Amino acid sequence: MKSTQDRQREERERKLAEIRRQLDQGTLVIRKMTAEERKANPPRPRDARSEARRRRRV
Repeated sequence: MKSTQDRQREERERKLAEIRRQLDQGTLVIRKMTAEERKANPPRPRDARSEARRRRRV
């Protein structure tokens, strides 16, 4: 029986493979944010990211 961590790792790899496949086929396009989008969605401070990760683990 696989551990939860192993299952999560496999699921992540499966999703990444699907993204790569879509990129290769041209059905998914990753683009840069426009200046307007960047202004509307500024990066979060480092502390907020680490705090969000800690909340998810609990």
